[in-house]
Amino acid sequence: MGRPSRHKIYNEIYIEEAINYKNHLLILGLNKVTCQARYLYLKEFFSWLEALQIYQLQEVTTVEVANYYNYLLQRKSTRTGQNIKQKSIHDHMRNLQQYLGYLLEIGTIKISPASHLKFSYPNEKVERIIFTQNEIQELYKASNEQEKAILNIAYGCGLRVGELSLINKEDIRFTENLLIVQKGKNSKRRIIPINTKVAEELQNYLESQEENKNKAIFLNSKGQRMQEWTFNSTLKTLIGKTKFGQRFSTEELNKIGIHSLRHSIATHLLENGMKIEQVQTFLGHSHIESTEIYTHINQNQINEIQR
Repeated sequence: MGRPSRHKIYNEIYIEEAINYKNHLLILGLNKVTCQARYLYLKEFFSWLEALQIYQLQEVTTVEVANYYNYLLQRKSTRTGQNIKQKSIHDHMRNLQQYLGYLLEIGTIKISPASHLKFSYPNEKVERIIFTQNEIQELYKASNEQEKAILNIAYGCGLRVGELSLINKEDIRFTENLLIVQKGKNSKRRIIPINTKVAEELQNYLESQEENKNKAIFLNSKGQRMQEWTFNSTLKTLIGKTKFGQRFSTEELNKIGIHSLRHSIATHLLENGMKIEQVQTFLGHSHIESTEIYTHINQNQINEIQR
């Protein structure tokens, strides 16, 4: 879900609206990470309105919604300096449409300026960075204690970065060798088996962190729960310590994050003979089509070898 928002808002109405909407989403039971992302999306929209000197929600028309879409099309990512991805634009606009629908429901506005707009999911091809099994071994060999624990959960359990951030000590059941994701995508709960070696290494890591009284497993340098961007940064640092990591260009490195470990374990499980339905359950995919992408990746790798 990215780094903290750099978009400041000063209008008290907008500040209160953003907080109220976030609380509304939390009451609906959405994942905390999702609620935070939508809150930041809304803050950016409000910041954009303030720049246009629009300070009342009732002044927002279809023209402003269309102009905001055009603004997103041209906006640069603060991380890469490139235009933000189509998926991100889609997420921004869907959130805005849902927020305006929420205002309509509670009577703040009489007509939603985005009610007739349709935002189809983009067909943008997502490039997946897949580590080989040998490269994963290199990462383990180069890792310190904390980095190895991150690898054991992110790669070994196939967690999304948002799930990794939310994992607590109580979510690892060492007597049963299980890890419980309390709230995954769409707030789904799933149980993941972990092997004995991983369980022992995680238990040793937690015992070495006895001074950590926080319920979170991973803390940042300030002693607070580690967030998504810090996990991704930590992985990039670890990659830089390996021989294969030295070959990555800055552009390639920017595409790598914790999700690359999830893509990798999915591919490796299929390579090692696990049935696709089992991989689907392991990853927490609602639809088999989401898992099938990894069978395509395998076939592409075979085709590359045959050339």
